[in-house]
Amino acid sequence: MNKTHGGKLLIVAGSKGMYGAGILSALAGTRAGAGYTYLMMDWLRKDILKHPDILFLKPELKILNTLKVTAYVLGPGIGQSPRSARLLKFLITKKVPLAVLDADGLNLLAKVGNVKLPSGWILTPHEGELSRLLGVPSEKIRKNPTHFVAEAQKKYGCVVLLKGASTYICDGGKIFISKSGTPALAKAGTGDVLSGIIGALLAQGVSSTFAAALGAYVHGVISQKFLQDGNDVLSLRPTDLIDYLPKILKTIRK
Repeated sequence: MNKTHGGKLLIVAGSKGMYGAGILSALAGTRAGAGYTYLMMDWLRKDILKHPDILFLKPELKILNTLKVTAYVLGPGIGQSPRSARLLKFLITKKVPLAVLDADGLNLLAKVGNVKLPSGWILTPHEGELSRLLGVPSEKIRKNPTHFVAEAQKKYGCVVLLKGASTYICDGGKIFISKSGTPALAKAGTGDVLSGIIGALLAQGVSSTFAAALGAYVHGVISQKFLQDGNDVLSLRPTDLIDYLPKILKTIRK
């Protein structure tokens, strides 16, 4: 085995004032097994020195056009600027086969309108983001999540993962429900970690449906282990999820 077996993951994330989202997603990608983890954002020299395992790139279309990677993550902390919209449009136009859209990536997609995405893409909305994607009130989604996750899958033609107390994953054939997780995950940044985990699984050749389901399960199990270890439900930080990830992955692999 060598680093090419883990694939190449490119995370397009982070922007002024929201650098942490990109860093969290990329660190999760390295921990979850990606052979190479690239982070495309407006980075500073201190980022490179603090995170030498992340390959930093400037957010430029010409780099996207020339860099050959296995899977993409777009959205965490990227903002909704015209440049961010152009990056999303490039991925859609190029029809890259494997990508995770999260956070602002989803909000940008909602502005695009009706568009069919490659079947290997994964959308990871919470209720509010799914509401914007479908034009449906969040209250309706909360009352019937299985119906609306299936509607989103039909609309976009790819895997949809609806985050919440329970996680719903629809690939057009079946709906999977993951009940792992705890209220400790209700904190900013935990979704960025999830996107990095799922992206890394895609980069390693895991199917989109299984990457979404396994990523959600692992993410939830880590929060359970955190509480089992005697920590308070309000004290979990996104970086704790990343720190616990190696042991949980090893346990599941057994």
